[in-house]
Amino acid sequence: MKNQRIFPIVIASGILTVWHSAVAAELISNGGFETGFSSWTRADQAGSFGTFNLQLGTTSPVNGDAVPAPPGGVAAAMSDADGPGSHVLYQDFIVPAVAGPYSLNFSLYLNNHSDRFTLPSLTSLDFSTPAINQQARVDIMETAADPFSLVPADVLLNVYQTQVGDPLVSGYTVVSQDLTALFSSHLGQTLRLRFAQVDNLAPFQMGVDNVSISVPEASLQWPGLAALMAGLVWFRSGRRGA
Repeated sequence: MKNQRIFPIVIASGILTVWHSAVAAELISNGGFETGFSSWTRADQAGSFGTFNLQLGTTSPVNGDAVPAPPGGVAAAMSDADGPGSHVLYQDFIVPAVAGPYSLNFSLYLNNHSDRFTLPSLTSLDFSTPAINQQARVDIMETAADPFSLVPADVLLNVYQTQVGDPLVSGYTVVSQDLTALFSSHLGQTLRLRFAQVDNLAPFQMGVDNVSISVPEASLQWPGLAALMAGLVWFRSGRRGA
């Protein structure tokens, strides 16, 4: 009789442990770039100088400019080049089939050697256009889209974008974005997180570190949990009465 009472509790504990691990798991792999660019994809527009490289220490990977140390671990990702170009760093991830809240967090560094940021009216991150294109942005996108696309149908959410008049240099700063509303309409789907930087006026370094998409443990909920626990309590009470 004693074992029969305990058995359902053990099952419930196992279910909760598996569910908790699945929901609380980090959606972005290698967000600190400590294993290089594993799980990430780098893309550069044809004809571009440079790419996203690993930043190790306090100098930029190509030009050797003084930059802040990576804020987490020993590595960060940083775009750097000795000529114009358009550079993208992205990772695809699966939205859990469970309601949030969810949040995106990352550390961002900008060092624009030009005298301005620009917002040209373009449908892609094109550095070869006659228009001055000197900007950085972070987006959640459709995975079927071209990595350099700015078409509204491809960009589900613009998380961050440099604006005309912004400071040209900023130390590594934490950027946070609530993704709950977006994820609620894409449960179970694969989406893309994109970091992009383009310059055709002067060198421009963009550093990225500590990238994370997760749900706070304190906010974890399961609609069927209360019913399950109530049933187990009833079962245990009923067995005790028997």
